[in-house]
Order: sequence, then C-alpha cells, then structure tokens
Amino acid sequence: MAPLDPLLPGRAVAQALQAGQISPGQWLAAQRQRISSLNPSLRAYLSQTDDGPPSEPGSGAKSALWGMGFAIKDNIDLAGQVSHAGLAAYGAQPAERDAPVVSALKAAGMVCLGRLNMHPMALGATNRNRDYGDCLNPLRPGYTPGGSSGGSAAAVAAGLCTVSLGTDTMGSVRLPAAYCGVVGFKPSHGLLSVQGVVPLSLMLDHVGVIARDVADVRSAMAALAPHWGLASSDLAGVRIALPAQLGALGVEADVALAFEKAAAVLRRAQPVVPWTGAPDAAQLTRYRRSGLLLCEAELHGRLAPLLESRSAELPPDLLAMMRYIEKKTSLDLGRALADVGQAAETAHRWFDEADFVVLPTTPQTAFDLSSPAPANQADLTAMANMAGLPAITLALACPPGQLPAGLQIVGRRGDDARLLAWAEQVQDLLAAR
Repeated sequence: MAPLDPLLPGRAVAQALQAGQISPGQWLAAQRQRISSLNPSLRAYLSQTDDGPPSEPGSGAKSALWGMGFAIKDNIDLAGQVSHAGLAAYGAQPAERDAPVVSALKAAGMVCLGRLNMHPMALGATNRNRDYGDCLNPLRPGYTPGGSSGGSAAAVAAGLCTVSLGTDTMGSVRLPAAYCGVVGFKPSHGLLSVQGVVPLSLMLDHVGVIARDVADVRSAMAALAPHWGLASSDLAGVRIALPAQLGALGVEADVALAFEKAAAVLRRAQPVVPWTGAPDAAQLTRYRRSGLLLCEAELHGRLAPLLESRSAELPPDLLAMMRYIEKKTSLDLGRALADVGQAAETAHRWFDEADFVVLPTTPQTAFDLSSPAPANQADLTAMANMAGLPAITLALACPPGQLPAGLQIVGRRGDDARLLAWAEQVQDLLAAR
C-alpha cells in the first residue's frame, strides 16, 4: 500500500483511517518522520511531544479529525512545558495544565505534536527569531512565512501537522496563512478562550486555526466551540462587498491580479453591493499604527522586569518598540484608543448592506527574510480584530513558480458559522474555475 500524501487535508486522511488503509499510529509516525526530515531547515517546531495515538472513542460520534496531529504556537500552554512566546528570556514557569483550546482538540481525539516557532512575544510579522532561529516559508527557501504565527502556518503548509493553532492580534494567523498558501481563520472575539495564552493585547487577541482547507477548519471549530454549533446557515442571496480600487488600499500588482481573477468568479455567483465605509490606505495605516501602539504599551508593562535589568537579552526590533513606547504620552495612547474605537465602528457599518466583505489578505506576497518588512503587512487585517469580526483567508491560485496571495472574507461579529459555510463554497468555486 502506497503511503498517504503528507499534504492531504484532514478530511482525506479521515477517509483513509475509516477505511483501515492506515492506522492513527502510522499516520502520526509519518508526520513525525516528516518533521525530523524537514524541520532542521524550516525551523517550524521548537519542541516535540511523544504523545501516542488516541484511544478509540466510546459510544459517541468520532470527531472528523480523530487520530490526527496538531501543533500549537509557542505562546499557548501545554501542561508541563514552558510557553516561551518565542523569547528565551521571557522566563515563564512550566504550565500546570493545557490551555482550554489544547484540551478541546485533545478531547476530540487529536494528538499534540509539539510547539511552534513564532515572532518573539507575537509583536512582529516576519518570524525572524534570534533565540530559536528564523522560521522559513516552505514554499521558497530563505523567505518569510509571515508572523507572528509563522511556525503555525509553515508547519501546515509543509505537512508537519494537520491543524495548527496560532494567535491573531492584528492579522497574525491570516497573514502567515496567506504567505504560505493555506487557510487561516480568526473567529469572532471571545468565541475561543484565550486562557492559557501569553497575551499581547487583551482587547485585540484571538486564538485562530490554520489548516489546508476550510473543511478542516470547520472540524477543528466543532471541537473548539461545541456550544456554538456548526450547522450551515442559509446562504441563499448572500450579498458581498468588494474593493472598488485595490490601488487605493496599497495592494501590489501581483496580489491585485490574483484577487481580481477570483473576484470575477464571485461577481458571477453572488450579488455585489457597495462597500459601506470602505477605508482608504491612509485610514488603514492610521488604524494599524494605533493598534500597534496599544500593543506596545501593554507588552511594555509585561516586559518591565526584563527592560530594567536584562534588556540586552531582547531582540533589537522588540527592544526598539519598547523604547519607542516609553517616549509616548497618555495623550498619544488616548488618541490611539480613539482610533481603534473608530475603526471598530467603521467596520461594523460594512454590514449595513453586505453579508461579507471580500478583500486581499495582505498587500504583498512573502518576501526574502533579508529584506525589510513592508510596513503595511497588517493594514488589511487589523480592523477585523478591532471590531472582533470573524475573518478567514483562502489561498488564491497563482502561476507556477509564483508565491501565493490570500483572499480574505470578513463577516459580522457572531456570524462565524455562516462565514465558514460560505468560505467553503468560495473555496470550491475558485478550485473549479
């Protein structure tokens, strides 16, 4: 029997498990072998577990992801291990228990394979990491996977786990998922617990899911939020809003071309309505900068002991941001908080007429890690965090040899199930074109 393709989505692996073509132990061993082979160059995993396959479930229905491996960002608690949050000097104690999101996936019969690389303290979007090594994009040597959940996206894209968990404060799940050509979902604020997660911003932080396709995200969410339910909502007559001018949003030409091809497919399938309150590039930049300022201020308090006595142990970019915030006043922070509030109010108005807003996930594709990071990486993702809206990124088709772009779908707060149901339809539409 030929081995299963390690890049198969979970639903295909589930069929093989149910048919007896492979056992959970064999599948986990294959994933671990692939980690051993690829991780020395990718540096997606920081550590691994030796957890064995799950026991057969009792009388209840078996989870769609039963027997498969997942991995977690280094800022999420795993019992007995330290959540370093990508920074060796952070100095946390070993966790007494799993974070609730980890417990939920284990209870569904998934196996945690290990902890994943990240941009230090989740404050950055390249996954350059002085302490643990730079995580690389598996699609192109030397290129960034994005961040801050770079290891979470790289591990899924390289077939080193079926599902991964990351955190998303202003785009940190969706951005690396787009750069690595996989699916990344940020739920509505508060839907998934952030207990047992090293915080960056309590106002903006979300736990998110990365997988190879939307079906696997939906299966993971069924385990993570069983109280919520995932029954498909009525999708008849879904109305969408699209950007009128991508150039006004700072989108680069290759991303704009891939997005417009997908948008043409959606225009034939769905009614298109005006995008109420559509921001321009200047507004997006202002909102993103204000959100960043609040993140820097909150993290500064958390890192105060290190800043006082061990600042040389902080990576230069993180230290520079901490020193920058020290020069800001309460008036600066008040203005930033007002901007974030205005961004949230504006984003909620997007759904006066539309059910979903569809836009690029990032203005650019992945770039060489030796290049400066584009300042506007999170311009198109941050507002969803500020309003607590659910948002997902899907991979857009690209010519051979070209890096992928992402198509982002944003929905009303609390409309997560409907968004995922429609995103799966969009995924199928784009695959069939």
